[in-house]
Amino acid sequence: MHAQLNVENNEILGSFGAINDVTDQKQAEAILRSRADELARQRQQLELQNLQLQETSQLKSRFLATMSHELRTPMNAILGFTQMLQTQQYGKLTDHQRNMLNRIFNNSQNLLEMLTEILDFSKLEAGRIELKLECFNLNKFVVLTVEELRSLADKKKLSLRVETQGLQDPEIFSDKSYLRRVLVNLVSNAIKFTIQGEVVVKVTGEDADWIAIVVKDTGIGIDHEYLETIFEAFRQVDQTLTRQYLGTGLGLAIAKSLIEMIGGHITVESELGQGSSFRAVFPRKIKPAEEVEY
Repeated sequence: MHAQLNVENNEILGSFGAINDVTDQKQAEAILRSRADELARQRQQLELQNLQLQETSQLKSRFLATMSHELRTPMNAILGFTQMLQTQQYGKLTDHQRNMLNRIFNNSQNLLEMLTEILDFSKLEAGRIELKLECFNLNKFVVLTVEELRSLADKKKLSLRVETQGLQDPEIFSDKSYLRRVLVNLVSNAIKFTIQGEVVVKVTGEDADWIAIVVKDTGIGIDHEYLETIFEAFRQVDQTLTRQYLGTGLGLAIAKSLIEMIGGHITVESELGQGSSFRAVFPRKIKPAEEVEY
């Protein structure tokens, strides 16, 4: 700023001025612009990386779905031909041959179940599973579904019980296939990790609008440090268990995803060496599709 000092006869007596140093301000503005540009570049890089991750995930899901689907066809053929041989319609079998066929059948069935889990998981990741709602009797449904797994318990000489007294009104409106998969995964998981004792399935009414299915076992249990990760995909609490107890580590992850898709949730309580209790809670009646939020 600059100004002159005048008198009445217009003579200039002097002048004064003030100088403001804006160097620091300009430097600060330059630093801010530089940082803003750097943040913009980083944001673009993150968006690109996120897009690449999404594409990779989609490719993985498609690969898993295709692989499991293509492998299921020959596995079904192996199971079918094995069952035909077991009937002895092509000739009488020796005890050794019968034992070998039983091993082929059991291992093929285990592999088929793994492929089914991988296929289910890939469908869930791709969002290609839709709700099919219907009214049905939950008590009868649970009894029939658990009965399908009785042979697994019998092989290990385990007691497998169903208690439905806790649900007085068993009529529900839900997705039967989803609930079946959840129940099969929870019960088969309990049987798998129980060496001796029992597996109990209880059906109870939480209140007028909510229902719970509890699967309790006397199995090996879960250490507290693993309880938060037990529902993660491809996760088993101890990697040595993968070799001892065959499985993909997807059963509980699939059960959790499916129960959440019908508006429910799963919790677990367990003590190492003292068994586990999985509790699946879900609504008695699912909202119409247009009202369901995902």
